[in-house]
Amino acid sequence: MVKITDKVKKYIGLCMAAGGVKVGFDLVLGEVRSSRAKFLLIANDASERTVKQLTDKCKYYGVKYYISDQSSTDIADLIGKRSSCAAAAFTGKGPWKSVLEHLEAETTTERSFNEDRKDD
Repeated sequence: MVKITDKVKKYIGLCMAAGGVKVGFDLVLGEVRSSRAKFLLIANDASERTVKQLTDKCKYYGVKYYISDQSSTDIADLIGKRSSCAAAAFTGKGPWKSVLEHLEAETTTERSFNEDRKDD
């Protein structure tokens, strides 16, 4: 699970303003299938079935994905949507690379922490 910091929230807002974020299960899957999605952000309270379908498609098509520490309503608030969003696809418009760099840094930090704990 990756933590969404305030800096990442700002970059996500810029991506949304640029039209580079797609939400909704069918739209997200379509972006993955068409290889337009650079990466996915999945809510921590998405159903097991949704997570499995999205992660399986991402693995098949070679798209990165991250399970967020945010709920589906929190992700909807970040993106400016009224209804909850189980997943968001970032399609390459706006500062998506900055979002990806920060998410990867958070994931690396989390892995390092978990690896240290295994040694104890």
